[in-house]
Amino acid sequence: MESLEQAFIDMLSRLPTPITITWRSGLYHWQCLEQTGSSRHLPDAVEAALRDVLGHPAVQTSAAQSEKALNDPGAAR
Repeated sequence: MESLEQAFIDMLSRLPTPITITWRSGLYHWQCLEQTGSSRHLPDAVEAALRDVLGHPAVQTSAAQSEKALNDPGAAR
């Protein structure tokens, strides 16, 4: 695996909702929250994991709260 791929995979693992991607048997295997999957290509694995994260209710609630805080002029920053 190239160093750029490894740096990208390391960055994904440090997100508030970590995405773990490993390379085994010619496939990129991803795990996020309680979901797993695999793909032959890194971008496809990342897309599937992100779709899972963004579709998860807890993440949607957190994102909505963040958006509300950004739009609320009285919110502490």
